[in-house]
Amino acid sequence: MSLTDHLAGLDVEHLAALMEHRPDVLVEPAPRSVDELAQRLDGADSLSLALPVMTRDQVVTAQVVAALGTPELPVLAARLRAPEPYVRSVVDELCARGLAWIDGHRVGLPDRLADHFAADVARFRPLALIGRQSRVDELRTAVAGLGADPGGLRKPELIERLAALVADPQTVATAVAELAAPARRRLADILDPAPLFGGFGRRSDDPDAPLVRAGLLIESQYARPELPREVAVELRFGGRDQLTGRPELAESDDPSDDGRAGADGALLALTTMLDEAVERPLARLKKGGIGARERARLAKRLNVTDPSLWIDVAYSGGLLASSAQGYPAAAGYDRWREEEPATRWARIAVAWFELDLAPTSREIEDGEVAPPLLLESAAGMLRRSLLRAAGGGRSVRAAVDHLDWFCPLHPYDRTGRARKVDAAVHEAALLGIVVGDRLTALGEHLVEVAAHPDPAPELARRCAELLPRTRGMLVLQSDLTAVVSGQPDVAAARVLAAAAVSESRGVAATWRFTPASVRGALDAGWTADALRAEFAEVSGRELPQPLDYLVTDVARRHGAVRVRHSCTCVTGSESDIAEIAHTRSLGALQLRRLAPTVLTSPLELDDVLARLRAAGFAPMPEDAEGVVIVPERATAPASGRQERRPRKRVVASDLAARLLAAGTAPARPASVTHRRLAGLAPRLNPAEVALLADALDHRRDVRIVYRNKAGNRTVRDVRPQELYGRSLSSWCHLRSGEREFSLDGIESVSPVG
Repeated sequence: MSLTDHLAGLDVEHLAALMEHRPDVLVEPAPRSVDELAQRLDGADSLSLALPVMTRDQVVTAQVVAALGTPELPVLAARLRAPEPYVRSVVDELCARGLAWIDGHRVGLPDRLADHFAADVARFRPLALIGRQSRVDELRTAVAGLGADPGGLRKPELIERLAALVADPQTVATAVAELAAPARRRLADILDPAPLFGGFGRRSDDPDAPLVRAGLLIESQYARPELPREVAVELRFGGRDQLTGRPELAESDDPSDDGRAGADGALLALTTMLDEAVERPLARLKKGGIGARERARLAKRLNVTDPSLWIDVAYSGGLLASSAQGYPAAAGYDRWREEEPATRWARIAVAWFELDLAPTSREIEDGEVAPPLLLESAAGMLRRSLLRAAGGGRSVRAAVDHLDWFCPLHPYDRTGRARKVDAAVHEAALLGIVVGDRLTALGEHLVEVAAHPDPAPELARRCAELLPRTRGMLVLQSDLTAVVSGQPDVAAARVLAAAAVSESRGVAATWRFTPASVRGALDAGWTADALRAEFAEVSGRELPQPLDYLVTDVARRHGAVRVRHSCTCVTGSESDIAEIAHTRSLGALQLRRLAPTVLTSPLELDDVLARLRAAGFAPMPEDAEGVVIVPERATAPASGRQERRPRKRVVASDLAARLLAAGTAPARPASVTHRRLAGLAPRLNPAEVALLADALDHRRDVRIVYRNKAGNRTVRDVRPQELYGRSLSSWCHLRSGEREFSLDGIESVSPVG
């Protein structure tokens, strides 16, 4: 049975549940056949999302299945030294996620997953293949070495007998225990994944001889003695890798908490920082990111703890944008700021939960990567496993102690793991997800809905009662200060940012009105009457007399001195200047005569040059020192930044019904582009060709694994634009520019978003 056969044999309910466990396949373009779905599920990117949620028992089971091929359940249970019902339950969990299937009593894995888990033992050949090339006397030596009588057995019977012996864990364990120390070291060397080198023939001090006599290596007349894969599997996975079952985590002794205080603090910190970014983009380093100096300024000025966390959350949540001038608040920030607190918190909580990195632990070997630059990290894998394990009121500390069972594939050593776990707990506390040693009510809701294809709306619905809207109070005082408690609304935040200076930030913030701050508001376009009306509206009371006098006094003097803009200066002889000044067609230049030989215009230099030349004059530009400028040949402007576009999601039950109705037959090409790519991209399977063709036809983003001519592999998020022969012109989000990719170098394609 193949993965396609397994999927085709499911009913609508179970197939829909499987796809909900693998939500990356529930985005447009959706798979059009069961075969295409199987290819998507067996893709490298899809599996990389599924592997981090596997438990230790699931990983060990999958490793042994991959090493043995397609073992029967009783054989698998014996190899794992675990009760068959429990092994069946673990396999069922893998089946529910599209990571395994059961055909009768045999267990199978998708091809790519089997190759991944069998990597350690794949270089060892199965006993049956080794036995075919061995002589009868060599097979008899192996049978005798494992404690059985080979007398009277022919070659097929000897191979069958050997297979039964090496399938018995106790027989292999006994043979290993009886080895001398040098032979054990030699066996360990053979198991080491480093390649072994050696010539043919035997030496007088042959280190393999004791292993041959013990039946662990099988001799051959054509090559060195070989370790059968079945023995390698037992040595690799036997004994120490038995299934343990889910650890029993103690209930937390801490009282339950709704998490509202932390959530309110998170919204206040994030909104305070983004309000600052509305007025002035956060400073950007030349290489990108927000540096330590700017983060220290934010922490001091805004009284914000760990600005890195809020920068990463805001950027990943689409609330902070990137530009050449810095990092301003995104276009949708105002709309988000006016949403209900539950909706706002749900968006940032989900963004943090799904981050691959730890915002407060962004270190690499060469130092720190400034937020919000992307960073490859497995910290998110640990974070999500920890929170899932601690769900249901369990102790967070107990979950940390057993985290390696819930997340066995993380790459960290003990020190690195501790740093990432500490960062996860610290950040969760700042967001109101963890208080003390247990998840809050908000945290429990987050864990429960996190696996949904689009979790934020459901999380907001569940948290609506826990996070009601409370209006911040603004009090204008006679000492020319304003005290703000809680979170001010957009109107209050804007008028304070325009007309006052922040003195302290936090739950109770203080702002001071000064002549300079009020003048700044008038400079920005406010009028005295508009300021008075806005102050009265946001505070709900009349202005204190000192503030009213301050606004009146500043407004009285405001604008008494006028400054006129003059962008371009035109010089020449008195006669030429007079002719230009009296030319009617140049009226749009708004020329003003400052001296007999000098004219000024508020227009840019290029505009003035073009209009003068169109009127029949022959001007030349010059710089501030009077040197004539010879312009370079104009080049095509660089393409602007292209923002990522979220993909439309499909309903799992609807897609399951369509796929089962379509059957397993391959779907026809969906477009002319699809047909062209099918013959031009030899490394891609039909599902990947369909994804790439859809991205070309509809300007959608895809993730490609690309190998260039030098053999270097890279992962890029791109938006394909045009197909030239065997080259693909695309917008590369990593480089923020157009790049060309050879179709021969694209090794895989997966959807983004």
